[in-house]
Amino acid sequence: MMTTSLVRSQTPDKLRLDAALQLPQAGLDHGDDWPADLVILVHGTAGNFYAPGILEHVSKAVVASGTPALRINTRGHDGLVGVRGGAALENIDDCRLDLATWFSWARDNGRQRIILVGHSMGGIKSIYAAAAAAIDPVAIVAISPPRFCHQMFQDHPAAGAFREDFARATELLANGHGDELIQVRQPLPMWIRASGYVEKYGPEDQFDLVGQLPRVTCPVLVLVGDQTVEHSPAFNSLPEDLAGLDLPDDRLGIEVIPGGDMHYTNDPDEPIRRTVDWLAHR
Repeated sequence: MMTTSLVRSQTPDKLRLDAALQLPQAGLDHGDDWPADLVILVHGTAGNFYAPGILEHVSKAVVASGTPALRINTRGHDGLVGVRGGAALENIDDCRLDLATWFSWARDNGRQRIILVGHSMGGIKSIYAAAAAAIDPVAIVAISPPRFCHQMFQDHPAAGAFREDFARATELLANGHGDELIQVRQPLPMWIRASGYVEKYGPEDQFDLVGQLPRVTCPVLVLVGDQTVEHSPAFNSLPEDLAGLDLPDDRLGIEVIPGGDMHYTNDPDEPIRRTVDWLAHR
């Protein structure tokens, strides 16, 4: 049994963000599974803090072990929110503001040691913000974080839809229509500003975790399902590319989960088991 309360914060650029704070049952001994004062869970593209799925499963396990969990919204929550929010309009770089705001909220509420768990884009945002020194978690767990590597999409035989959509977005941007919303198909179907699509997936590779990870100072665990690697251009060579960074084991762990898809529907407990084992050896 746990207690859940809704909490709210405001970013430095005056954007309101919401979250759910989940506290363990009173009197429950704090275990060693999650060695932190708080675990913050970061949703993926167009997700939110109350969506079902792998993060809901993880948060329940965290709280059952005696550690509080905070499921947060970033400004990329849901598809289109007002005139500034939603995945269709967000600037990914602003995740630094969002996560720093939630870290400040946590510190103001007596939570000093924080583990970040991010799914999909949430994992990318966690790594990106830590690489920029906007936050200082004790560890990051990135569950199914995709590559944001332009050349990988350009070369992959199954990424024809991406190449067509990217060319269309580039043309709109060049013609002064970067704010136009377009419907894209890869790496996931969504509405997005043409300029935002070029920014996320352009040749600068600004948000590619392979380029960001060497600048992250805390330990990072990357979990990816082998079915995702096999079938998605966004994950095609992820395990090999991460291993090629040659970071020490105490900086980067890489776990490929047999039978795992993007959401680990075959066994949602396996990412938790892998994470708890990895944390025990930090």
